[in-house]
Parts: sequence; C-alpha cells; structure tokens
Amino acid sequence: MGGDMSPRKNWLSRIGWLILIWAASIAVLAIVALLFRVLMGAAGLTV
Repeated sequence: MGGDMSPRKNWLSRIGWLILIWAASIAVLAIVALLFRVLMGAAGLTV
C-alpha cells in the first residue's frame, strides 16, 4: 500500500489531498450559502 513511494512524494500527495478536500469543502459551503440566499429571497426575507 504505497510502500514504493519516496517520503517527499508521499508528503506532496498528502498535501495535495488536504488542499483538494479543503477546496471542496469551501465550494460546498458556498453552494449551501447560495441556496439559502435563494430560498430566503423566494420567501421574501430580503435585506
């Protein structure tokens, strides 16, 4: 299970996955916020 990877490549892979998961979570958060904004606007709750 990945025993042939060098420590540097393993580190880069871990950082890559960390950044990918972080970016995906930010994107999902933005989509949920936009959805809430649309739903509240449709309900007449505008500022």
